[in-house]
Amino acid sequence: MSFEKTIDFSSYDYVVKKEVSGFFMRSNKDIYHAAIYLRISRDDGDKAESDSIQNQRALLRDYVENDPELELTKEFVDDGYSGTTFDRPGFQEMIDQAQSGTIDCIIVKDLSRLGRNYIETGRLIDQIFPLLKIRFISVNDHFDSFSDNNEADQIIVPFKNLINDAYCRDISMKIRSQLDVKRKNGQFVGAWAPYGYRKDPKDKSHLIIDEKAADIVKMIFDMKLSGYSQCRIADKLNEMGVLTPLEYKRSTGLNCNVGFWKGDSPRWVPPMVTRILTNEQYIGNMVQGKFRKVNYKVKKLEAVDEKDWVRVAGTHDAIVTKAVFERIQELLQFDTRTSPNKETVELFAGILRCAECGQNMTLRTRRRGDKSYRYYYCSTARDGKGCAYHSINADKLERVILSVVQNQVKLLLDVNALIEKSDNLPLRSHREKVLSGQIRTLDEEITRYQLMRGRLNADYKDGVIDQNDYEDLKQKFVENIEKAKQIKSSLERQKTEARDEPILPPEWLEEIRNHGQIEKLTRRMVVMLIDRILIHDKNNVEVIFRYNDEIQDLVTYFRNDPAGDRAVMA
Repeated sequence: MSFEKTIDFSSYDYVVKKEVSGFFMRSNKDIYHAAIYLRISRDDGDKAESDSIQNQRALLRDYVENDPELELTKEFVDDGYSGTTFDRPGFQEMIDQAQSGTIDCIIVKDLSRLGRNYIETGRLIDQIFPLLKIRFISVNDHFDSFSDNNEADQIIVPFKNLINDAYCRDISMKIRSQLDVKRKNGQFVGAWAPYGYRKDPKDKSHLIIDEKAADIVKMIFDMKLSGYSQCRIADKLNEMGVLTPLEYKRSTGLNCNVGFWKGDSPRWVPPMVTRILTNEQYIGNMVQGKFRKVNYKVKKLEAVDEKDWVRVAGTHDAIVTKAVFERIQELLQFDTRTSPNKETVELFAGILRCAECGQNMTLRTRRRGDKSYRYYYCSTARDGKGCAYHSINADKLERVILSVVQNQVKLLLDVNALIEKSDNLPLRSHREKVLSGQIRTLDEEITRYQLMRGRLNADYKDGVIDQNDYEDLKQKFVENIEKAKQIKSSLERQKTEARDEPILPPEWLEEIRNHGQIEKLTRRMVVMLIDRILIHDKNNVEVIFRYNDEIQDLVTYFRNDPAGDRAVMA
């Protein structure tokens, strides 16, 4: 009798074509081609020394050597895999070998090594192994599927599997409770720190700033404030040769296979930039518990409602200020688009609105003869939706806003006094600092490839690799070194140019400080200082400033501290 049976087992299909005749009976084989299976997990409580891979291997090899019927053919290992799932590479390879007939006996230390899922482990022992004519032995449980005492074991084994399942559930609940307590205490419980941070060597639950990556994070926020889209920011980072978050982690020696991107040629893409711009941890708040496992048997993650996330403020140093972060979140909500021939959005995009209907004003350019005219108008009125027609000349509006901003600052603050107080502070162009960091990273990359090329030559001389591999790898190293040198040369030119640029640290106080000196509005300045601009008509413009309370506090501060005994933020 022959048949074909498809077994759906924990997301893994086993298609078995066998001639079956009395396969539930004891085999009369003299020698069994045995495989030992070893598993350990840090997820289901396997921490005892007796459960280590080394001890399991020693125990099982000794058992095979002392049984003349057994011949060790294969060894399969799943190090770091939970017993609640059978989606394990070693286990799946072992089943494939069993199907092909390479092995006909599987030996484990105890039933929990095979699995901790009561139902599926039982199905393996009672149905699948007999179907594949596999002899199954659990050493510490004194269980042998071809033993004469098999009938008694058939009663005991299900209870042991049930106990293993219950143990796993209990451990899972304890681990989850411990993690919940840590999250509520503001302790970091993730495997890898967010980009821009690293784990404190003295306390793995605490985050400290990684200066190299943090400079990139600051630059991303600065570029967004300046009007760049996430797509253009990603393009800029790629042009500069900045490593993606995942590749950066790998370059520091972390063995991680998850992150923002995977692939042979990892590049920055807009979703990576968005994740950084919306990550609250960059202002010093610990935000965790965004995902959770369905249960201890199902490893699939499900999203948690934002209101149920665990937030603890002030757990670590901030990379960007709260004011900048909050403003970025507002900017991300604006429906703003970049013109095809421009890198950034228009100066007032998203904050210039019609005072009557509240809708955004649209910029349009018209030509009259040899001259062109730019003006903003209310699109609602144009579409005939009930709003009165409002428009204003763009150049006129920019002059008005510039004047209002300068006058507002002068009225509230003695800008010259602030500038004088900050002259002695060691300020440095943030862009120049970022570029210096990138140049250092490229130097390290060049050195690393040169060392690898040196080791390659040694391996070739020693006969470790053949000539084809040697030539291919050598060419790759040469190309990588040359590419890094070209990017470095470009960054050095940009660094020289950056030395002549105005210093604009990402602090709102610096934005105010610079307003008394400017002659032209910038996008960054507008979004950081102005909440919205309302157009009533071509001669009536209302400007609503941000940080009114902070500015008033600052005025009071300097009025009460005329000697300037305390340093100004920089």
